[in-house]
Amino acid sequence: MQPDIKHIPQHLGQYLYQQIDAPWLKAQLILDCENNNVLECKAYFIKADDETQHAIAVSENITALFKTLFDHAIKNEVEDWQRAIFTITRQGQFNLNFERDINDEEEVLTAGQSH
Repeated sequence: MQPDIKHIPQHLGQYLYQQIDAPWLKAQLILDCENNNVLECKAYFIKADDETQHAIAVSENITALFKTLFDHAIKNEVEDWQRAIFTITRQGQFNLNFERDINDEEEVLTAGQSH
């Protein structure tokens, strides 16, 4: 059963939080889409003591939830958004950015929310 659309960011954040077993600063979940198809969904976190990215496995369920959120957020947009980036900090603050590639220049739409 899919959660209510307004609870999906909380589910994404909880998933990322539960996958990390080291002190960390922030985590990101990145969904790449093109022509309404998921090309890749990946995640990583940055440790508190270094700036390197550490991969997080992404389940099919999380990919499906993120795609649902992406589709809902862009359904009335005229832009062809190709990427969604969900970022969460250790303090629980999160935001959701949408990007599209235009001749190697990226445009970004930010939909931020803090909890």
